[in-house]
Amino acid sequence: MRFGKATVFGLVVGAMTVGLAAPAMADAGDVIVQPKQARPGDKVTVVGKKCVTDGEAGSLAFVGGAVPLNGAEEVDGRSGLATIKADTVPGTYTVQVRCGGHRSVGEVVVIEKKAPPKTQQPTTLPGHPTAKATPHGGPATGFGGGSGGSGGTALLAGGGVLLLGGFGLGAMAVRRRGGAAA
Repeated sequence: MRFGKATVFGLVVGAMTVGLAAPAMADAGDVIVQPKQARPGDKVTVVGKKCVTDGEAGSLAFVGGAVPLNGAEEVDGRSGLATIKADTVPGTYTVQVRCGGHRSVGEVVVIEKKAPPKTQQPTTLPGHPTAKATPHGGPATGFGGGSGGSGGTALLAGGGVLLLGGFGLGAMAVRRRGGAAA
């Protein structure tokens, strides 16, 4: 009897894991955000490549939370124009696309607002042309990291497989222990 309970429990938890991981395992090319990096106040185009009906794209970074995706002749799928909220903190934000029964996930990277240009007084030396300011610090390209890719998706899928395997081994151990006592 224990084996039956452990099996059912393992199947329920495994199904929940796979169900929760499904949006993350969607093809990374299903949602395109152009430009991929934007500053607060900038406009970005969101394209749901697999949308065959009008839908919407939502993100915590968007003004109003969601924007409609409509058919456009120049893109495959449906597209919409979103504005990044002025008070958005720099970071990576999830973009969820829904159209009909299709759901997919993408992301937009919000980078720091442009600082107003610093005014520097040129320094001159006798007999030399005006000196120019020397750049300092690293490039302002965001938080670094790779080009995105599907590393997170592979890790999530691998974790789900490991979790299911662990429950299977647990069920076998419960079965053996129950069989040895009988």
